[in-house]
Amino acid sequence: MGWDSRVWEDPMEFKPERFLSGDDGVFDITGSREIKMMPFGAGRRMCPASGLAILHLEYFVANLVWNFEWRAVDGDEVDLSEKQEFTMVMKNPLKAHLSPRL
Repeated sequence: MGWDSRVWEDPMEFKPERFLSGDDGVFDITGSREIKMMPFGAGRRMCPASGLAILHLEYFVANLVWNFEWRAVDGDEVDLSEKQEFTMVMKNPLKAHLSPRL
């Protein structure tokens, strides 16, 4: 579903803006408009705590960005190529150097 070129334009390209819908900048993970991605299920079987989970994820990521300075490890390039295992994983996992912001 995530690589279907009938659903996504350039499915193999990293384009996070594709999840924004319309001018309001809101993305649909509930499947109420159309089902393109459903991290918490869809319809009547959807996770009842998805709103709380999204709230906590936003808070968690915001704190990581706010509290740390992120840099690639010296000598490493960011490589987004993939390989198939049980699921698709990064061929060369990301390595980041974190330092606390002062």
